[in-house]
Amino acid sequence: MVSTPAWVLLSVLLLVSLCSACTAFPSPPPSITAPPSPPPSVTASPPPPPPATASPSPAPRLTPSLVATVIAEGTARTASVQPLCLRQEDTDGDGQGEWVGLYLQPGEPPQLLGFVLDGEDWHDLRPPENEEVSALGEYPTCEMTVDDINADGRVEIAVWGHAPTADLLHIFAWDGAHYALLGGFVGKGGVRLESAGGDLADQVVVRWRPEGDLVWEVVYTWDGTHYAWTWDRYAWFYLDRPHVYPTDTPLHAVVSFYLALDDRDLPAAYGLLSPAVQAGLSYNDWAWNFNTTLGVEVGALQTVQEEGDQATLAGQVRALDNVSGRIIATTYAVEWQVVRTPNGWRIAGSDVETLEQREITYYP
Repeated sequence: MVSTPAWVLLSVLLLVSLCSACTAFPSPPPSITAPPSPPPSVTASPPPPPPATASPSPAPRLTPSLVATVIAEGTARTASVQPLCLRQEDTDGDGQGEWVGLYLQPGEPPQLLGFVLDGEDWHDLRPPENEEVSALGEYPTCEMTVDDINADGRVEIAVWGHAPTADLLHIFAWDGAHYALLGGFVGKGGVRLESAGGDLADQVVVRWRPEGDLVWEVVYTWDGTHYAWTWDRYAWFYLDRPHVYPTDTPLHAVVSFYLALDDRDLPAAYGLLSPAVQAGLSYNDWAWNFNTTLGVEVGALQTVQEEGDQATLAGQVRALDNVSGRIIATTYAVEWQVVRTPNGWRIAGSDVETLEQREITYYP
Protein backbone atom coordinates (compact mmCIF):
# COMPACT_ATOMS: atom_id res chain seq x y z
CA MET A 1 0.00 0.00 0.00
CA VAL A 2 1.44 3.33 -1.05
CA SER A 3 1.47 6.01 1.67
CA THR A 4 -0.27 9.28 0.77
CA PRO A 5 1.34 12.55 1.82
CA ALA A 6 -0.28 13.85 5.01
CA TRP A 7 -0.69 17.38 3.75
CA VAL A 8 -2.90 16.18 0.90
CA LEU A 9 -5.17 14.00 2.97
CA LEU A 10 -5.44 16.20 6.04
CA SER A 11 -7.70 18.57 4.19
CA VAL A 12 -10.11 15.77 3.27
CA LEU A 13 -10.49 14.21 6.72
CA LEU A 14 -13.66 16.16 7.50
CA LEU A 15 -15.00 15.60 4.00
CA VAL A 16 -14.46 11.86 4.41
CA SER A 17 -16.31 11.98 7.71
CA LEU A 18 -19.21 13.86 6.10
CA CYS A 19 -19.64 11.48 3.22
CA SER A 20 -19.22 8.41 5.38
CA ALA A 21 -22.31 9.37 7.36
CA CYS A 22 -24.33 8.18 4.38
CA THR A 23 -22.07 5.57 2.80
CA ALA A 24 -18.44 4.63 3.32
CA PHE A 25 -16.34 6.25 0.61
CA PRO A 26 -18.88 5.65 -2.21
CA SER A 27 -17.70 5.18 -5.74
CA PRO A 28 -18.89 7.94 -8.10
CA PRO A 29 -22.24 7.03 -9.65
CA PRO A 30 -22.00 5.79 -13.20
CA SER A 31 -22.74 8.44 -15.76
CA ILE A 32 -25.95 8.20 -17.75
CA THR A 33 -25.44 8.36 -21.46
CA ALA A 34 -28.37 9.70 -23.40
CA PRO A 35 -29.48 7.21 -26.04
CA PRO A 36 -28.39 8.27 -29.50
CA SER A 37 -30.99 9.61 -31.92
CA PRO A 38 -32.09 6.88 -34.29
CA PRO A 39 -30.66 7.23 -37.78
CA PRO A 40 -33.06 8.13 -40.62
CA SER A 41 -35.03 5.03 -41.49
CA VAL A 42 -34.99 3.86 -45.09
CA THR A 43 -37.24 0.93 -44.44
CA ALA A 44 -40.40 0.29 -42.52
CA SER A 45 -38.46 -1.73 -39.88
CA PRO A 46 -37.90 0.25 -36.65
CA PRO A 47 -34.34 0.67 -35.38
CA PRO A 48 -33.17 -1.67 -32.58
CA PRO A 49 -33.69 -0.27 -29.08
CA PRO A 50 -30.61 1.10 -27.32
CA PRO A 51 -28.94 -1.18 -24.71
CA ALA A 52 -30.34 -0.88 -21.19
CA THR A 53 -28.35 1.31 -18.83
CA ALA A 54 -28.25 0.43 -15.10
CA SER A 55 -29.89 3.01 -12.90
CA PRO A 56 -27.27 4.87 -10.87
CA SER A 57 -27.18 4.67 -7.08
CA PRO A 58 -28.67 7.78 -5.53
CA ALA A 59 -26.05 10.31 -4.52
CA PRO A 60 -25.59 10.77 -0.76
CA ARG A 61 -27.66 13.59 0.66
CA LEU A 62 -26.28 15.70 3.51
CA THR A 63 -28.79 17.60 5.58
CA PRO A 64 -27.72 20.90 7.15
CA SER A 65 -28.11 19.49 10.65
CA LEU A 66 -25.90 16.49 9.85
CA VAL A 67 -23.27 18.75 8.31
CA ALA A 68 -23.18 20.94 11.40
CA THR A 69 -22.92 17.94 13.74
CA VAL A 70 -20.11 16.26 11.84
CA ILE A 71 -18.14 19.47 11.48
CA ALA A 72 -18.39 20.16 15.19
CA GLU A 73 -17.29 16.63 16.14
CA GLY A 74 -14.56 16.46 13.52
CA THR A 75 -13.16 19.86 14.40
CA ALA A 76 -12.93 18.97 18.07
CA ARG A 77 -11.07 15.76 17.25
CA THR A 78 -8.79 16.84 14.42
CA ALA A 79 -8.04 20.47 15.15
CA SER A 80 -4.80 19.61 16.98
CA VAL A 81 -3.90 16.57 14.86
CA GLN A 82 -1.44 16.93 12.01
CA PRO A 83 -0.99 13.41 10.58
CA LEU A 84 2.51 12.36 9.67
CA CYS A 85 1.05 9.84 7.24
CA LEU A 86 -2.27 8.27 6.25
CA ARG A 87 -3.08 4.94 4.66
CA GLN A 88 -6.35 3.41 3.57
CA GLU A 89 -6.58 -0.22 4.71
CA ASP A 90 -9.28 -2.66 5.72
CA THR A 91 -8.37 -2.82 9.39
CA ASP A 92 -11.51 -4.46 10.79
CA GLY A 93 -12.17 -7.12 8.15
CA ASP A 94 -15.46 -5.66 6.91
CA GLY A 95 -14.33 -5.31 3.31
CA GLN A 96 -14.30 -1.51 3.51
CA GLY A 97 -11.27 0.73 3.74
CA GLU A 98 -10.52 2.72 6.87
CA TRP A 99 -8.00 5.54 7.25
CA VAL A 100 -5.01 4.66 9.45
CA GLY A 101 -2.70 7.45 10.53
CA LEU A 102 0.08 8.45 12.89
CA TYR A 103 0.69 11.85 14.44
CA LEU A 104 3.01 13.43 16.99
CA GLN A 105 1.38 15.00 20.03
CA PRO A 106 3.49 17.85 21.46
CA GLY A 107 4.73 17.48 25.01
CA GLU A 108 7.74 16.63 27.14
CA PRO A 109 8.53 14.20 25.73
CA PRO A 110 6.47 14.25 22.50
CA GLN A 111 4.15 11.27 22.02
CA LEU A 112 3.72 9.32 18.81
CA LEU A 113 0.06 8.24 18.62
CA GLY A 114 -2.15 6.63 16.01
CA PHE A 115 -5.78 6.49 14.96
CA VAL A 116 -8.22 4.69 12.71
CA LEU A 117 -10.95 6.77 11.06
CA ASP A 118 -13.87 4.50 10.13
CA GLY A 119 -16.44 6.74 8.52
CA GLU A 120 -17.14 9.30 11.21
CA ASP A 121 -15.92 7.00 14.01
CA TRP A 122 -12.51 7.82 15.46
CA HIS A 123 -10.52 5.06 17.21
CA ASP A 124 -7.30 5.76 19.09
CA LEU A 125 -4.20 3.61 18.67
CA ARG A 126 -2.26 4.02 21.89
CA PRO A 127 -1.17 1.88 24.85
CA PRO A 128 -3.62 1.62 27.78
CA GLU A 129 -3.02 4.04 30.64
CA ASN A 130 -1.80 1.25 32.92
CA GLU A 131 1.06 0.35 30.56
CA GLU A 132 4.60 1.41 31.44
CA VAL A 133 5.03 2.95 27.99
CA SER A 134 2.32 5.57 27.37
CA ALA A 135 2.94 6.23 23.67
CA LEU A 136 4.01 4.49 20.47
CA GLY A 137 7.29 6.42 20.42
CA GLU A 138 8.79 9.87 20.85
CA TYR A 139 9.93 10.71 17.32
CA PRO A 140 7.97 11.41 14.12
CA THR A 141 7.93 8.14 12.16
CA CYS A 142 5.63 6.39 9.70
CA GLU A 143 6.47 2.71 10.16
CA MET A 144 3.32 0.60 9.97
CA THR A 145 2.33 -2.87 8.80
CA VAL A 146 -1.34 -3.78 8.29
CA ASP A 147 -1.75 -7.52 7.75
CA ASP A 148 -2.64 -10.80 9.44
CA ILE A 149 0.72 -10.86 11.17
CA ASN A 150 0.22 -13.79 13.52
CA ALA A 151 -1.92 -15.93 11.17
CA ASP A 152 -4.96 -15.92 13.48
CA GLY A 153 -7.42 -14.87 10.77
CA ARG A 154 -7.63 -11.21 11.87
CA VAL A 155 -5.96 -8.10 10.52
CA GLU A 156 -3.38 -6.57 12.87
CA ILE A 157 -1.88 -3.08 12.85
CA ALA A 158 1.80 -3.08 13.82
CA VAL A 159 3.36 0.30 14.60
CA TRP A 160 7.08 0.80 15.18
CA GLY A 161 8.33 3.75 17.19
CA HIS A 162 11.59 5.07 18.56
CA ALA A 163 12.70 6.54 21.88
CA PRO A 164 16.12 7.85 22.94
CA THR A 165 17.28 4.50 24.34
CA ALA A 166 15.08 1.88 22.68
CA ASP A 167 12.87 0.87 19.77
CA LEU A 168 9.20 0.04 20.28
CA LEU A 169 6.59 -2.14 18.58
CA HIS A 170 2.85 -2.12 19.34
CA ILE A 171 0.38 -4.52 17.73
CA PHE A 172 -3.37 -3.75 17.66
CA ALA A 173 -6.41 -5.67 16.41
CA TRP A 174 -10.12 -4.91 16.13
CA ASP A 175 -12.13 -6.76 18.80
CA GLY A 176 -15.58 -5.63 17.71
CA ALA A 177 -15.66 -2.48 19.83
CA HIS A 178 -12.20 -0.91 19.66
CA TYR A 179 -8.62 -1.61 18.59
CA ALA A 180 -7.18 -3.67 21.42
CA LEU A 181 -3.46 -3.82 22.16
CA LEU A 182 -2.28 -7.40 21.59
CA GLY A 183 1.30 -6.72 22.61
CA GLY A 184 3.75 -3.92 23.33
CA PHE A 185 7.49 -4.53 23.06
CA VAL A 186 10.56 -2.48 23.94
CA GLY A 187 14.01 -3.46 22.70
CA LYS A 188 17.19 -1.60 23.56
CA GLY A 189 18.83 -3.24 20.54
CA GLY A 190 15.79 -3.16 18.25
CA VAL A 191 12.50 -4.98 17.60
CA ARG A 192 11.52 -6.84 14.46
CA LEU A 193 9.14 -9.45 13.05
CA GLU A 194 10.35 -12.73 11.62
CA SER A 195 8.71 -15.88 10.29
CA ALA A 196 10.92 -18.83 11.13
CA GLY A 197 8.56 -21.41 12.62
CA GLY A 198 7.32 -22.89 9.35
CA ASP A 199 3.70 -21.77 9.91
CA LEU A 200 3.76 -18.40 8.08
CA ALA A 201 3.08 -16.58 11.36
CA ASP A 202 5.39 -13.74 12.31
CA GLN A 203 7.10 -13.88 15.68
CA VAL A 204 8.29 -10.82 17.56
CA VAL A 205 12.05 -10.65 18.18
CA VAL A 206 13.17 -8.24 20.91
CA ARG A 207 16.87 -7.41 21.01
CA TRP A 208 18.51 -6.34 24.25
CA ARG A 209 21.46 -4.02 24.54
CA PRO A 210 24.37 -5.54 22.60
CA GLU A 211 27.52 -6.83 24.28
CA GLY A 212 30.21 -6.02 21.76
CA ASP A 213 29.32 -7.85 18.55
CA LEU A 214 26.83 -10.15 20.30
CA VAL A 215 23.22 -9.42 21.17
CA TRP A 216 20.71 -11.38 23.21
CA GLU A 217 17.35 -11.86 21.51
CA VAL A 218 14.02 -12.93 23.04
CA VAL A 219 11.37 -14.43 20.75
CA TYR A 220 7.64 -14.06 21.46
CA THR A 221 4.90 -16.06 19.68
CA TRP A 222 1.14 -15.48 19.54
CA ASP A 223 -0.64 -18.35 21.33
CA GLY A 224 -4.20 -17.33 20.52
CA THR A 225 -4.70 -15.00 23.48
CA HIS A 226 -1.40 -13.14 23.98
CA TYR A 227 2.26 -13.04 22.98
CA ALA A 228 4.32 -15.44 25.10
CA TRP A 229 8.02 -16.19 25.42
CA THR A 230 9.04 -19.14 23.28
CA TRP A 231 12.79 -18.86 22.84
CA ASP A 232 15.87 -16.77 23.55
CA ARG A 233 19.18 -16.86 21.76
CA TYR A 234 22.40 -15.06 21.00
CA ALA A 235 22.98 -13.51 17.60
CA TRP A 236 25.30 -11.13 15.83
CA PHE A 237 24.35 -7.51 16.35
CA TYR A 238 25.99 -6.60 13.04
CA LEU A 239 25.92 -8.85 9.99
CA ASP A 240 29.30 -7.71 8.71
CA ARG A 241 31.81 -10.49 8.12
CA PRO A 242 34.26 -11.90 8.97
CA HIS A 243 33.25 -12.21 12.61
CA VAL A 244 35.57 -12.45 15.58
CA TYR A 245 34.34 -15.28 17.80
CA PRO A 246 34.82 -14.28 21.46
CA THR A 247 36.05 -16.96 23.88
CA ASP A 248 36.80 -14.85 26.96
CA THR A 249 34.12 -16.65 29.03
CA PRO A 250 32.71 -20.20 28.95
CA LEU A 251 29.34 -18.84 27.80
CA HIS A 252 30.89 -16.87 24.96
CA ALA A 253 32.85 -19.93 23.82
CA VAL A 254 29.66 -22.01 23.50
CA VAL A 255 27.77 -19.16 21.81
CA SER A 256 30.63 -18.60 19.37
CA PHE A 257 30.74 -22.29 18.45
CA TYR A 258 27.09 -22.31 17.33
CA LEU A 259 27.29 -18.93 15.65
CA ALA A 260 30.21 -20.27 13.61
CA LEU A 261 28.14 -23.33 12.65
CA ASP A 262 25.25 -21.10 11.63
CA ASP A 263 27.65 -18.93 9.61
CA ARG A 264 28.83 -22.14 7.87
CA ASP A 265 32.31 -21.24 9.10
CA LEU A 266 33.17 -24.84 9.97
CA PRO A 267 36.93 -24.27 10.35
CA ALA A 268 36.25 -21.59 12.98
CA ALA A 269 33.79 -23.87 14.80
CA TYR A 270 36.31 -26.74 14.79
CA GLY A 271 38.90 -24.37 16.23
CA LEU A 272 36.63 -23.80 19.24
CA LEU A 273 36.97 -27.45 20.30
CA SER A 274 39.57 -28.29 22.92
CA PRO A 275 42.99 -29.63 21.82
CA ALA A 276 42.09 -33.02 23.30
CA VAL A 277 38.91 -33.26 21.19
CA GLN A 278 40.76 -32.23 18.02
CA ALA A 279 43.47 -34.81 18.70
CA GLY A 280 40.88 -37.59 18.69
CA LEU A 281 38.69 -36.37 15.80
CA SER A 282 39.95 -35.10 12.46
CA TYR A 283 38.41 -32.03 10.88
CA ASN A 284 36.95 -33.97 7.92
CA ASP A 285 35.32 -36.62 10.12
CA TRP A 286 33.90 -33.92 12.40
CA ALA A 287 32.65 -31.68 9.57
CA TRP A 288 30.78 -34.61 7.96
CA ASN A 289 28.29 -34.45 10.84
CA PHE A 290 27.01 -31.08 9.54
CA ASN A 291 26.60 -31.85 5.84
CA THR A 292 22.78 -31.51 6.08
CA THR A 293 22.70 -28.55 8.49
CA LEU A 294 20.86 -25.44 7.24
CA GLY A 295 20.88 -23.42 10.45
CA VAL A 296 21.47 -23.74 14.17
CA GLU A 297 20.77 -21.64 17.27
CA VAL A 298 21.71 -21.96 20.92
CA GLY A 299 19.42 -20.57 23.62
CA ALA A 300 18.21 -20.80 27.21
CA LEU A 301 21.90 -20.90 28.08
CA GLN A 302 23.12 -20.78 31.66
CA THR A 303 26.28 -21.59 33.60
CA VAL A 304 25.72 -24.55 35.89
CA GLN A 305 29.16 -24.54 37.50
CA GLU A 306 32.48 -22.77 37.00
CA GLU A 307 35.56 -23.58 39.03
CA GLY A 308 39.12 -22.77 38.06
CA ASP A 309 39.78 -23.76 34.46
CA GLN A 310 36.63 -25.86 34.05
CA ALA A 311 32.96 -24.98 33.62
CA THR A 312 29.67 -26.72 32.91
CA LEU A 313 26.88 -25.03 30.95
CA ALA A 314 23.36 -26.15 30.07
CA GLY A 315 20.96 -24.99 27.39
CA GLN A 316 19.07 -25.93 24.26
CA VAL A 317 20.01 -26.12 20.60
CA ARG A 318 17.64 -25.80 17.67
CA ALA A 319 18.82 -27.17 14.33
CA LEU A 320 17.33 -27.23 10.84
CA ASP A 321 18.47 -30.02 8.51
CA ASN A 322 17.71 -30.88 4.92
CA VAL A 323 16.97 -34.60 5.03
CA SER A 324 16.27 -35.90 1.53
CA GLY A 325 14.53 -32.68 0.57
CA ARG A 326 12.48 -32.44 3.80
CA ILE A 327 13.26 -29.69 6.32
CA ILE A 328 13.48 -31.23 9.78
CA ALA A 329 13.58 -29.05 12.91
CA THR A 330 15.09 -30.67 16.01
CA THR A 331 15.42 -29.31 19.53
CA TYR A 332 18.11 -30.71 21.80
CA ALA A 333 18.89 -30.34 25.49
CA VAL A 334 22.65 -30.07 25.83
CA GLU A 335 25.14 -29.92 28.68
CA TRP A 336 28.64 -28.76 27.76
CA GLN A 337 31.98 -29.21 29.48
CA VAL A 338 34.25 -26.23 28.77
CA VAL A 339 37.93 -25.82 29.65
CA ARG A 340 40.27 -22.84 29.71
CA THR A 341 43.26 -22.96 27.37
CA PRO A 342 46.04 -20.44 26.62
CA ASN A 343 43.91 -19.29 23.64
CA GLY A 344 40.65 -18.93 25.57
CA TRP A 345 37.83 -21.23 26.58
CA ARG A 346 37.20 -24.33 24.45
CA ILE A 347 34.49 -27.02 24.34
CA ALA A 348 35.78 -30.30 25.75
CA GLY A 349 32.63 -32.40 25.50
CA SER A 350 28.82 -32.46 25.63
CA ASP A 351 25.86 -34.62 26.60
CA VAL A 352 22.92 -34.37 24.19
CA GLU A 353 19.26 -35.37 24.50
CA THR A 354 16.68 -34.99 21.73
CA LEU A 355 13.59 -33.16 22.98
CA GLU A 356 11.48 -32.61 19.85
CA GLN A 357 11.60 -33.24 16.14
CA ARG A 358 9.16 -32.07 13.48
CA GLU A 359 8.97 -31.29 9.79
CA ILE A 360 8.85 -27.66 8.68
CA THR A 361 6.16 -27.15 6.04
CA TYR A 362 7.23 -23.66 4.95
CA TYR A 363 10.93 -22.87 5.00
CA PRO A 364 11.82 -19.18 4.52
